Amino acid sequence: MMVIPAVDLMDGKCVQLVEGKPWSAKVTIDDPVGMAIRWVEQGAKRLHIVDLDAALGSGSNEQVIKSILAKVKVPVQVGGGIRDDSKADRLLSAGAAQIVVGTRAVTDVDWLKSLVFTYPERVIVAVDARGSKISVKGWTNDTSINLIQYVKSIEDLKIFGLLYTNISVEGKLKGIDIKPIEKLVQSTKKKLFVAGGITTIDDIVSVSSAGAFAAILGMAIYKGKINLKEALERFG
Repeated sequence: MMVIPAVDLMDGKCVQLVEGKPWSAKVTIDDPVGMAIRWVEQGAKRLHIVDLDAALGSGSNEQVIKSILAKVKVPVQVGGGIRDDSKADRLLSAGAAQIVVGTRAVTDVDWLKSLVFTYPERVIVAVDARGSKISVKGWTNDTSINLIQYVKSIEDLKIFGLLYTNISVEGKLKGIDIKPIEKLVQSTKKKLFVAGGITTIDDIVSVSSAGAFAAILGMAIYKGKINLKEALERFG
């Protein structure tokens, strides 16, 4: 299983939020490019970047993302507000290994199919949820779309994987809820990236034991709850 550090961007800075709420930043770092480089220097083999402003429709950190892509030599998956072909094209052309799409992928499956046809194995679908229902638009809008049913409906698409974030525990440093992770792993053969609430090495062990492909670490590594270098040495 892989361990992947997250670089979440807001107002040109690297931040960590609680439940994705813009006013809840617990970490603010002025140099996101330097932060990305630091994680790679500690051994990260992949990075996860999210443009929170774009996800919320309040701005863009695309130039910062392009600067990170130009500086690091590991695969980078980029998400946040990717809801049209033009932006997908720009980020992939700039060097993103994969793009992470959520809102429009969930609400417009025909668009997702077209995107995956153009970029097979370069699209990760975000299925962020509170309980059994998917949330969209930077987690500000809850839907009636059932998480498991949606995942099963796109099983035949040539996506790179799925990203599951349990919004209810995101950024709280209180640990994970393993049951929905186990249920998702059992519901798909796709690679499953897991985020949300991962606070300790034991949490990573649980995610690995459940059969997930990767654990994405955010608040825990920024707050020193998990030593990224040690986690990478243990899990890769």
